[in-house]
Amino acid sequence: MEGNNLIFVYGSLRQNHVNHHLLVDARYYGLCTTREKYAMYVVSGYPYVTSSENRYPIVGELYGIDEETLHTLDKMEGHPRYYVRRETTVIQGNTEYTAWMYFRDPYGTLMTSGDINDGCSPGSQNRKAQEG
Repeated sequence: MEGNNLIFVYGSLRQNHVNHHLLVDARYYGLCTTREKYAMYVVSGYPYVTSSENRYPIVGELYGIDEETLHTLDKMEGHPRYYVRRETTVIQGNTEYTAWMYFRDPYGTLMTSGDINDGCSPGSQNRKAQEG
């Protein structure tokens, strides 16, 4: 089932993980890392990668898949509502590939501190004035 789409997987779709069976017929290209730095979080045992933080390259596996498998993976990952599939560059040895990867970027505004009163909410300035 070698396909026209390259997919880079870093979590439950990797070998020896719970959803790898969805890639059993895919062409395995090997272990890769992302060229760009991202951040990986784990929630309830499932990882997600966010592109909003540049911390380290992500390690994963590269596969060639067909359109039907890509559609199946999109459904499993909740694309585009939960995870969003975007292209990224991955590196294997000295070779770079452009591949699809699933991201889950946080919604909203990153706070500059842990205090909501330092934020940008419209009511925060009024509260500060009343408290002062």
